[in-house]
This record gives sequence, structure tokens and C-alpha cells, in this order.
Amino acid sequence: MSTQTHLAFASTAVGITSVIQVPTLSPGPDEVMVKVAFSAVIPLDTYIADYGRIVNGEYPLVLGFNLSGVVEAVGPGVGGLQTGDKVCGFATAGSKGKGLQERAIIHSSACAKLPDDYSLEAAATIPDNFVTAFYTLFDCLELTPPTFPVSAPPPHAETPILVYGAGATSGQYAVQLLALAGYKRVIATASPRHHSYLKSLGAAHVIDYSADDMLEKILLAAGKKLQFVLDCISAEGTLKSISNVVSSDGVVAMLLPVTEGTTHVAGKDAQMWMELPVDRNPFPDSVKLIGVRTLLYQQNEYLRDNLMPNILPRLLEEGIIKPNRVRLFDQGSLQDRCQDAFDVVRNGQVSGEKVIVKVSSE
Repeated sequence: MSTQTHLAFASTAVGITSVIQVPTLSPGPDEVMVKVAFSAVIPLDTYIADYGRIVNGEYPLVLGFNLSGVVEAVGPGVGGLQTGDKVCGFATAGSKGKGLQERAIIHSSACAKLPDDYSLEAAATIPDNFVTAFYTLFDCLELTPPTFPVSAPPPHAETPILVYGAGATSGQYAVQLLALAGYKRVIATASPRHHSYLKSLGAAHVIDYSADDMLEKILLAAGKKLQFVLDCISAEGTLKSISNVVSSDGVVAMLLPVTEGTTHVAGKDAQMWMELPVDRNPFPDSVKLIGVRTLLYQQNEYLRDNLMPNILPRLLEEGIIKPNRVRLFDQGSLQDRCQDAFDVVRNGQVSGEKVIVKVSSE
């Protein structure tokens, strides 16, 4: 057993988080050890910390699903990564790979090598949203997976595709990937402050989701009811709106969990569902409703072997994928930085940006 330890920000019981010492492990087969520079805080982190979601009784549980940093050691069988490489990673399971700790052990298939001059702050915004968008579009919605650079239009290049809540960080990646893959009629809903940016990413139409005539504008832009919809908010209210514009044989992908009400931020007393209850489902049976569980993306062998190790590094090297805007927490102790970051996320004080925590003090 390792006698070395390092600092980590962890949930130690429901509603309790603190910086603790955890063992510094060595990487096993196909694993790398990363000295973590930055990590993101996402709503799922707050659900775990505040309500004990998906903990399964395992405390303490280190938090943080994204990380960026430098490879310090590689385990047996690792190819394509070596000590000193700058990487970003997506921690899909267990505490040893989570981002809010000074050293993380992560499977090499969940790591992407970064260009030497790439910002580690920016890189920490990428993994979960990039994986979520790619997995949702090209697995869950079954759009044709692109091979970059795209040499021919995809089968649904001229089919209107709605990204609802595209100002969300996951929505920004969805718009980018659709445009890069050759889809010409991406319709995005977002608050007005995000409109120009989403158009620059490739959205053909951007509609104010708070406008009284939003649904009419969506149908006008599409010319008909929609066959493909991605809901990046996944609240009862957004699903109800989408039910008015999706075709009877359409497909709707919703990012889980679904929250009660109209916002993706779930308060203490709000309900959340990993499966939408029948009495909360506004869609007819003919509409295919897909709940997206991004943490399961590696069940798709092609995505496991290619998405982070090959596809993302190529897009970053060519400079054709843009990271989210960063809201950085780098002042005070690790406890202070993490606590402040969690507060802004749990209180819904984030829009179109990724909350990033500086982890390493060195």
C-alpha cells in the first residue's frame, strides 16, 4: 500500500465536503498518473455532494469529472502518452481518477493529449461536454459519425436539428460538432447574450428561449416539425416546449438527470429523475425519447478507443474546436477555491461558461 498521500476535495457524507489526504497510487495497466493543474465543477458534482446522488455508499468520494495537467507516470500497455505530456481527461468512475485532487489515476482511453502550447485552464473545460455532445449526437441520436476532416455531406446535412439550451456549455460543443460534421440547418435556443457566439460556432438560427413566440420561430426556421432534438437543459418545462415542435416520429435526446420545473439547477427539494416518470412525459408514444448517460459512453467500443485518444487531439491540434469560456477560482486555499466554485454552480450563477478550479499549488 502506498505511504504517500496528496490533497483532494471530497464528499465525506451527504451534504459535507472537505479537503482530505488520500493515498497517492501508481498507475496500473493502461493507466496514467496525472499531476492535476485544473478541474471543472459541474452540476453533477453538486448533486453528489449535496444529495448523495450516484454515491452508492462509497465515502469519501473525490469530486471533479474533468481534469487537465501533466502526465507524471504511465502504466504497462499505455501507448500514445508519455511522461511530460500535457493532457485533459474525463473521470468516468471511481475516486482515483477524479479531478479535484493533486494526483489522479485515469485510464488512457479517457485522456486526450494536448498541443504543447495549449492552455491547461481552457483544456479543463473540454472533456465532459465534448464527450457528451459527441456521444449524444452520433450514438444516441444515431446521426452518422463524422470522420474529420469531413469530405462529403452527411445523410441529414439539410435536416433541421434543434439544440435546445445551446448556450449551456454542452450545447456549445453540440453546435460546433454539428457544424464541423457538415450539418447546415442547426437551430439553437439560448438567451440573447449567447446568440452571436453560437452563430460563430455554426448555428444557422438562434432563437431566444424566453420569447413568447419561441415555438413559432422554431417551426418557422425548421419549415416543419423536427426529427432530431437535443435538450441540454432537460427540465420538465423544456421537454414540454419541445413536445410542441417535434414530429410524431422524431427522436429527442435529453441529458440526464431530468429536473423538476424549468431549470437544470435542482434545489434541495426539487425532484430529479434518471428515468422520466410516465406521468411527466409530454410526448406521444411514437416519439423516441432517449435519456443520455454520458458516463456510459465507453460501452461504445469505437468511442472508447477513439474519442478522447484520437479524435479530440486531432481537433485541438488543428484548432477547429473551441473550449468554453473559463470562470476561474484560483484564490485562497484549495478548500476555499472548491467551496466558492461549488456555491456558484449550485446556486445557478453560471451561464455559458465553465467553472474551473486551480488544483495544484505548485
